[in-house]
Amino acid sequence: MRPYREKVISQHIEVEVRNDDVMKAWRKLKKKLTNARILEEVKERRYYQKPSEIKRETKKRQIRQHYRNRMKAMLKD
Repeated sequence: MRPYREKVISQHIEVEVRNDDVMKAWRKLKKKLTNARILEEVKERRYYQKPSEIKRETKKRQIRQHYRNRMKAMLKD
């Protein structure tokens, strides 16, 4: 039996280079990759994280975000 693997949905991202302006095409490509969260996913998958570590980090992020939102609301008033 084969081990279970998630289905990978491939995203075809392409950028057209116009007038030999490679740097502009590179910036557009980076923007598209950022918007598609591909770079973040590559960084996350670089090392294995236990599910408990992922939950812990998610909870920490939510607490920080809640604290920041409360501080912003207090400063607005």
